[in-house]
Amino acid sequence: MSDQTSQECVYGVHPVRQALETGARHCYKIVLEKDKNPARLRDIQSLAKSRKIRIESLPRDAFRKRFGEQGQQGVVGFFAPVPTLGLRELMERALKATERPVVVLLDGIQDPQNLGALIRSAYVLGMQGIVVPRHRAVPLNETVARCSAGAIEHLPVSVVTNLNNGIAALKDAGFWIVGVDMEGNRTCDRFEFDMPVALVIGGEGKGLRLSTRKACDFIVAIPMDGQLGSLNASAAGAILFYEILRQRRAAPPSKQKKD
Repeated sequence: MSDQTSQECVYGVHPVRQALETGARHCYKIVLEKDKNPARLRDIQSLAKSRKIRIESLPRDAFRKRFGEQGQQGVVGFFAPVPTLGLRELMERALKATERPVVVLLDGIQDPQNLGALIRSAYVLGMQGIVVPRHRAVPLNETVARCSAGAIEHLPVSVVTNLNNGIAALKDAGFWIVGVDMEGNRTCDRFEFDMPVALVIGGEGKGLRLSTRKACDFIVAIPMDGQLGSLNASAAGAILFYEILRQRRAAPPSKQKKD
């Protein structure tokens, strides 16, 4: 018998379709808004039927009353929670995928939209995984899943009790720890990301905690011309991820590892 308390809602066409396609977590049921753009929802209905997932259809008023603005695209899936990996397994997968993996550590992200956007950018720009602390950070909830636009179904995620212990384990595995901070002593476009990297991005407002900053091997900054002082975490992350991807494409590994 399934544990009803462990169910999480996934809202929107793309996130629900991605969750169904990957099959990484169990789907209990799909709820559709009746007569809501049936062509757009056809793939979801086909996937659900092929996997014998229960489909419910509600009239517009009942659907909106139940799910509010979050259900405005007309589809909600009830899924098991996002599966996570132990840090060791995430590192092993990353090192197996490429000889120069990038694992992203998030030091106290509090905004679920920021976390979702970071996961989305990390996935589409080729990072190998995300590490988040269990405490003093937003959980992997439905808002994070929606803002990731389905990327949370693909990108490996590890939740650790102590981020600094996680950093120590990454160092032992051969990763170099690179923090992102506006006071960094070199800019990211002048830093060579030519080794296994654990990229540490600080939380909104406070940035990197002092203990985390001290654990970093390098601190890099993003070059800026404007006068606002800083970027939010998701924007900073996207810039760093792109810079790493740009460098990797300009100088590919001599021997790319295969699964």
